[in-house]
Amino acid sequence: MSSRAAGGRVSRWRPARLSLSLALPLVLLAAAGGAAVCPERCACSLDLRGRRQVVCAAGGMQDPIPIAMMEQKQVEVLRISAPLARLNALTIGPIFQKFSRLEELHITYSNIPAIGKHSFWGVPTLQILNLTHNNVSHVLDYNFRGLANLLELHLDDNRIESMPSGTFRYLQELRVLSLARNRITELVPRLFLMLGKLHQLDLSGNRLLELNPEVFKDVQELRVFRCRGCGLSNINTLIYRLLPDLTLLDLGDNEFKYLSSDEFRDLRKLQELRLDGNQLPVVLERTFGGQSELQRLTLARNRLAKVTTSAFANLTTLRDLDLGYNKLDRLETATFVPLAESLRRLDLSGNAISLAEVKYVLQVVLKLKDLSLSDMQLTDLPLGLFVYHEHLRFLNLSGNHFTHFPSQLLSPVPKLQELDLSRNRFRGLDERLLYRFESIRALHLHSNPWACDLCHIIPILNRINKTAVNMFKGLRCATPYSLEGRPLETLQRSSLGWCSSSGSGFGYVEGGGAAGVTTGFLGDDSRLGLIAAGAAVLLLLVTGAALLAGVAYSRHHAAHYYTREEQRAPEQEAIFENPAAILSENGDIKYKIVPMDVSKPPPKKKKMSVSTIDGITKDPELHTLTNGT
Repeated sequence: MSSRAAGGRVSRWRPARLSLSLALPLVLLAAAGGAAVCPERCACSLDLRGRRQVVCAAGGMQDPIPIAMMEQKQVEVLRISAPLARLNALTIGPIFQKFSRLEELHITYSNIPAIGKHSFWGVPTLQILNLTHNNVSHVLDYNFRGLANLLELHLDDNRIESMPSGTFRYLQELRVLSLARNRITELVPRLFLMLGKLHQLDLSGNRLLELNPEVFKDVQELRVFRCRGCGLSNINTLIYRLLPDLTLLDLGDNEFKYLSSDEFRDLRKLQELRLDGNQLPVVLERTFGGQSELQRLTLARNRLAKVTTSAFANLTTLRDLDLGYNKLDRLETATFVPLAESLRRLDLSGNAISLAEVKYVLQVVLKLKDLSLSDMQLTDLPLGLFVYHEHLRFLNLSGNHFTHFPSQLLSPVPKLQELDLSRNRFRGLDERLLYRFESIRALHLHSNPWACDLCHIIPILNRINKTAVNMFKGLRCATPYSLEGRPLETLQRSSLGWCSSSGSGFGYVEGGGAAGVTTGFLGDDSRLGLIAAGAAVLLLLVTGAALLAGVAYSRHHAAHYYTREEQRAPEQEAIFENPAAILSENGDIKYKIVPMDVSKPPPKKKKMSVSTIDGITKDPELHTLTNGT
């Protein structure tokens, strides 16, 4: 058989995924050459690169490690791990000498208390050693003797508190060293002695508070440096001079409050800079002026209230910009002009920027593929917002206040592959909008207050029955109370009641703008319900109008009768206007006798010509009589 044919046979047995590789028994290896055995509760197979591996991941393993049941001279990858609820309890020592072809050793979640002296002596082929998620508290130089060809050492998530100078001096070929999330509070000078080829260093999650430049004199070829969550408030810029080849610098989740305009001037090869989770209030002019190769900049979760117009000057290669969750309330369009041709991802989430300013920015960066506008309290979007963004692939609008979403909004973005509308206020979706959603590969609609009644949910139920797209998986009813928490895909039309409320929350708006008239969201049964409700309301209005007419007529008749009464005597009018006029000081009724003047002719009877009480009281003669003069 030719070597090419043999290679083809091997490739047929290579698993496409790790889960499939675990299912291949070691019998296949025996067929390739010699008998082989596999430890109980372990899986022996080929990994993605065709190497022989043993995987023991069931958990609960106790000492000793069952290496006697392994084909030690054939095993190239050994993985021992455990689920969190069933951790292993293991120790290690010089037990791997017979693994003459071992390239990777992973022992994690196994409560290993110490690495041991010369544990890996005689295993010169080992390239990756992973002892993460254990209980190692100290490391010394002799722990790593014999690992002359080791390329990667991972000691994350242990309990390491301190390390002496030269701890890793026997690992002269080391390229990757990860010490994240330990208990290290200080890095002693010359800690990284003899690690001149180290390219990646991760110190994240250790409360270091400050970094000594002397520590980095031995690792000047470093390309990637991570110190996320280390309690740093500043960095001695001499460190940057010692590490001019850095391409990735991660200083996120620290306590930086200020960056000088020339902070990173020595890092001219920087391609990715992460400053998220600090306390920066402003990005000054040309802060990143020397990073002409920068491709990703993360400034999320700071206290940024302003980004100056020249903050991103010279960043003509920047592809990814994250300004999310700051205190920005406005953006200068000129700030984004240098990014017009290069920017592909923009995140403005969590800011109070007006939609008008967002629109102006989007008219500058026209080649976006990824846009996030989540948690911005948006209630609607203008239909032309994405008219120039035909390249858009991902759109995040989660955490806003949308109750409707016009399908026309998505017309300019036919290549959209993922849309996140979760955590909004949708109560239902329109049939036409659902039809448009079917062309989107990934759609997120969870955490909306879905109203499971005939007014809102019928279009979704119809679509569930007609399409194989699983866009509604995990969605649950919020109302009515009787259906609260029930998955939408389990609903039947017969279990639905009439509209639970008359509020909005439909997914479609028809009209020329974002504030158009909601339409097209009801099914046939829902329309009949609305017609019946409308008839009832109309009947109530007619009845109310009749009652009001009757009351008005009654009042009018009473007023007419009152204004046609017989004329009252002046004294009676005076009493009506001022009842106290006929009372004496002691409260008794007083009488006043007015003598009759016989020399004058009797007064003529006055004809009434005034039809209201106000008019009567204004008559001067009546006022004279009332006063008794």
